[in-house]
Amino acid sequence: MSSLVLENGNPIKLGDELTISFDIYNRKDCVFGNVFRFVTDKNENIDLLYTVGENDKRFPAFVIKESIHPIPKEIAREQWIPVRVTFSSKSDQIILSYGATKLPISYPISKSKSVRMCFGLCPFENFTLSDVASINIKNIKIIKNKKTIRYWKLEKHNKQSCYDLIQHVPAIATNAYWLIDDHITWQKIYSKKHSACPSIAFNSSSGIFYMASDSKRLFIFDTNKQRTDSLNVTSGNYVVNSPNQLIYIPDKKKLISYNIDENLFSFFSFNDRSWSSNNKSVKEHSYWNNTAIYCPTDSSIVSFGGYGFYRYNNELIKQYPYGNREAEKIQLTEISPRYSVGSAIVNNTLYLFGGRGCKSGRQELSPKNYYDFYSINLLTRQVNKLWESTNIQGGDFVSGENMIYDPRKKCFYMFATQSGGVLMKIKPDSIGLEPMSLPMNINFESQYLYTNLYYSPKQKKLYALINKTRVDNTSDISIYSINYPPISVNDLLQQNQTEESENSFIWYIIFAAIALLTVISYLYYKNKTIKKDVRLSKPTEQEVNISLAYDIENKIKEECLSSYYDFSKQCICLLGGFQVKDREGNDITGLFTPTLKSLLILLIMYTEENPKGILGNKMIQLLWYDKSEDSAKNNRNVYLSKLRTILEKIGDIEIINQNSFWSIKFGKDLICDYKEAMQYYTTIKENHTYDEEAFNKLLELLLRGTLLPNTEIDWIDKFKSDFSNMTIDTLCSLLRKENTSNDFKLKIADTIFQHDYINEEALCIKCSILCESGKKGLAKNLYDNFCKEYLNSLGTEYRHSLSDVINMKL
Repeated sequence: MSSLVLENGNPIKLGDELTISFDIYNRKDCVFGNVFRFVTDKNENIDLLYTVGENDKRFPAFVIKESIHPIPKEIAREQWIPVRVTFSSKSDQIILSYGATKLPISYPISKSKSVRMCFGLCPFENFTLSDVASINIKNIKIIKNKKTIRYWKLEKHNKQSCYDLIQHVPAIATNAYWLIDDHITWQKIYSKKHSACPSIAFNSSSGIFYMASDSKRLFIFDTNKQRTDSLNVTSGNYVVNSPNQLIYIPDKKKLISYNIDENLFSFFSFNDRSWSSNNKSVKEHSYWNNTAIYCPTDSSIVSFGGYGFYRYNNELIKQYPYGNREAEKIQLTEISPRYSVGSAIVNNTLYLFGGRGCKSGRQELSPKNYYDFYSINLLTRQVNKLWESTNIQGGDFVSGENMIYDPRKKCFYMFATQSGGVLMKIKPDSIGLEPMSLPMNINFESQYLYTNLYYSPKQKKLYALINKTRVDNTSDISIYSINYPPISVNDLLQQNQTEESENSFIWYIIFAAIALLTVISYLYYKNKTIKKDVRLSKPTEQEVNISLAYDIENKIKEECLSSYYDFSKQCICLLGGFQVKDREGNDITGLFTPTLKSLLILLIMYTEENPKGILGNKMIQLLWYDKSEDSAKNNRNVYLSKLRTILEKIGDIEIINQNSFWSIKFGKDLICDYKEAMQYYTTIKENHTYDEEAFNKLLELLLRGTLLPNTEIDWIDKFKSDFSNMTIDTLCSLLRKENTSNDFKLKIADTIFQHDYINEEALCIKCSILCESGKKGLAKNLYDNFCKEYLNSLGTEYRHSLSDVINMKL
């Protein structure tokens, strides 16, 4: 039951005359119960409620204390009705106006000084009500002595609060449903499990979705009737392979299945329920999550990007299902290879947004998410980069396949996977993205994910399609709708302008202080720089070729990384980033969803910390803290089963459950760099031995990089910190050994810098060795870079000169 309390439950002074006016809309579902309850400072209630008359007819009744004053007119449903309640202290009357009916009641209101007000469920102590009428309400005004002192439109809101437009006083809602949220809230209208991954199309004219997972049957979902149906196919084949979708052509009223790899097409006839082609797709697909769209100007299907055989592509492909025209394929070298790109065609211009990939196109070479916007002239193939955003709020995401163009606002709408699904608006002429819906909070974990956005002009609806396919090729298909045109989420979030003004004043002070500090810092460091330049007396040292320094650095790393370990297959790597390769050397990192990745890392790290592993309850606490006990245990068992299946691809790995502890055991046929490094640390700590070969193996591992640099999870931070501390302590102690060679010390120093880039011991050793070998310019360059990093990190200048560093005794 919902409640709306005015003035945050505080009393409002009555004065000579006080009027409360508002509009109500009576819904059909429950025309019975309380509409409002006002409570005076004399603890007397004034109510409007709906009651039942003969033949189950519903009538409004005005109640003062226990005195009932019915209005002999049946309640009108599904229309807005103006209501006014006036407290007149001069005439000692309470006057109710309900629509065209006016009901004055004599009452000694002059003896009261104030009144508290609420609608729906009354939360006031000793005045609670259990029956609440189903109404919508808007435009609440409080008018005191002919002057409006409060006005709650009940339109924009801030979660459960709505501020009045005059004094910014809150009305607090509980369990309220804000009608305007329909424009920013997705509604699920379809959900079904399919036995095979279907290809899907949408008829924007009729509001019908078509789904086909084989050539025998066509599934239909009618969004108007919210009804599913199916058609048995009489003959022919649809030629789709997994990544290709169906396309409905409105002007030809045709359903097309297409195949990029084999340049095949098949048209579905609704009259005789048949596909036009007898061909079948035979090739392995190579365009997963490409973006494909129908271009009406030349009746072509335009595709861009996609993923297959461990590579991303940047191919623009035009296929012509009508006529005998050959397909065209070109590489758009101006755009990095990628998949999961959002696309739209306006006239003869193709617009592309975002995606995931990398410049080389190779999956193993650090793919990333792109947030850039391009236009491509389909006639001239001219590519223009319109903008790129580097400031993405709310986390990484990829776009659904289609974008919807709004010619009136000259913007595009797209479905993004951020926050479990959200509608975004982007403009060609301004950088950035604007959320146009509340998050859907869907768990997108799946073997294959396909999302798309569709628009029905007749229904004024946007539809988001989500296809989550499992390893066994079964799919969960969901469809959500939202009203069109969408409204910006920011436009609906009402701010308390009093707080906003205070915050603005605070920010003005902060910006002024930052500006002042910037000027002071600039003048100070400029003066410092001038003095420093005067002290430099050997310009030839400054002109040393910096590229030589990089050559030496790379040579050192190559020497150290060339001997002992083979990470080309059967490996789990945590140093330098998370990466997993199977028995054949295939990179299977992409099989690890965020939860599977966290589970594997957790088992490895806790097993290294304690051979028993981690308690089952502790595992749940870290990974499934937001679920009930039964749900968490079920999730744990499901994900452990999934993890075992993937680990079988790598080699002999066993997940063990013993005495409520979970641990992981590796066979001899595979390697985990973190486990290897931790074993060396244990040996060094227990035996205090010096073995240069063992240390070379350790350095080879450590030079791969820091522990999980791109993984930000709270419970991992402790392991990262412990690992870096062990690394620095072990290597610094090794630096101090007298019988350590200079080449080996350089390797150690480089490794330390990866974990602590302002480590003084590493600086002293490296600068000393470089100067001893005659490379003074390289030592000076290293020292200068160190000083810059030191200043940036600690906010103070490094206190030692280069001469001090070279002569410093460790």
